[in-house]
This record gives sequence, C-alpha cells and structure tokens, in this order.
Amino acid sequence: MKLNLKGKTALVTGGSRGIGMAICRDFAEEGVNVGVNYNSSAAEAEKVAVELRESTGVKAAALQGNVGDEKEVVALIDAVEAQLGEIGILVNNAAYCPAGPIESYSKDEWEFTFAVNVTGVFLACQEMVKRWRKREVKGKIVNIVSQAAFLGSTSGHLPYDSSKGAVISMTRAIAREVAPEGINVNAVAPGMVKTEMVQKLLDKKLDFYLSRIPLKRIAEPSEIASIVTFLASDGASFMTGTTLDATGGLMMR
Repeated sequence: MKLNLKGKTALVTGGSRGIGMAICRDFAEEGVNVGVNYNSSAAEAEKVAVELRESTGVKAAALQGNVGDEKEVVALIDAVEAQLGEIGILVNNAAYCPAGPIESYSKDEWEFTFAVNVTGVFLACQEMVKRWRKREVKGKIVNIVSQAAFLGSTSGHLPYDSSKGAVISMTRAIAREVAPEGINVNAVAPGMVKTEMVQKLLDKKLDFYLSRIPLKRIAEPSEIASIVTFLASDGASFMTGTTLDATGGLMMR
C-alpha cells in the first residue's frame, strides 16, 4: 500500500505519552515531521522529539499549548508550521479523564473536561480548516475518541464518555462540510489500551476486561497508532466521517 506520507508534517496533541506518543513514533517511521504537543509534560515531550529525530531523521519538536485555549491553539499551530513546515495532518489526541460516580463531579470539572476534550478538538479543527481553505490544499484530521462514547465506562468516567460522544458527532459534521474540498475527517474509537491512564484499572480488574474482549487481550498503543497512520494516509483517501472500531471485537459494529 502506498501511504505517501514521507515529508508531510503532522501535529499530534497530547503527544508526550500513551497513544499520542505511539502515533508520533509511527508517523516518524513513515517519514512524517512531527509536532509533539504537550500542556505540562515538557520533559516527556522533549524526550519523544529527540527520539524521533535521532531514530528516524525526521524533523520533530516538542511544543507547549493548552488545546482548550483559542490563542494557545493558534500559537501552537503557528509554531509547528514555522519549525516543521505547513501542517497536512492533525491528530486530536489530548484528553482529560476524571473518574468517580456521577455525584462526585463538580460543574467546574465537567466544564474543564469538555474544554479539553471537545472545545480543544473544535479549535484545532477550525484553525486547520481555515488554513487549508486559504491555501486551497487538502488535509487529514484524525480524532481519538473511545468505545466508552457508545457503551459507557464500567469504571465511571461520565464527563469523559460524554465528551467523546460529542467528538464523534463533531467528526461527522466537519467531515460533511469539508469533504468537497478534499479534507478527510475521521475518528478512531479504541477500547482498552495499555497506557498510564488505565494501568491501575488493569492491575485490579484485568480478568474482567479480558472477559469482555473477543480477542482476549489488551491493545498496545502501537496498534492504535497504526490505524491513525492509515487514516492520515492516501490509503484512506475515500474515507471520511468514519469512526473506526479498535476494541478487539468488543463493539463489533
């Protein structure tokens, strides 16, 4: 398959760890220059950027930016394009995931979750679509959502689950609007993945989660990254508005 990714530039929000870091690595292996966004994990993001440069020879930079703040999103995109070249791929991966029963959440925590997980996606998509339209070029957007948007979380993550449902709807709406201009907008809905965010749950209830997954294992971040790379490539040129199931068969839809 011809992915035709070499020499392109991607911005990956929340790229310093977990699935985001795996996406950055997978892109770099395909010759993509990578903007590794972080909000507070400066050392981790810089470590990823150095690794990408040294192991693959691509251009990579660790760039701070709070995706929930409009001015910071614009500044982040400006910085990526100044250092790495015009962005052709946007991956909205940054997320906040509070836990607890419904009565435990404050209104502020609910709104912060949506600011990062929903408003952040909107702001980044809006800015990139604006730039691509002005340049009259095509582009690729991949949003990282979750199977919990469809099934809910057994461990109690109501704000997160709700926010990811909103992003799935946003993905379809933006995709429909920009499709005539050759801009593809898709999403990936992972199930359980071996990341820091879920490690404590896996330590406590691994057998329970495995019992729900037909493939009987937990995904590696690299497996989700491979799907994202495909969606960002020419191989997925006739796909838009799609949310791909990456749950090991849990959803089977």
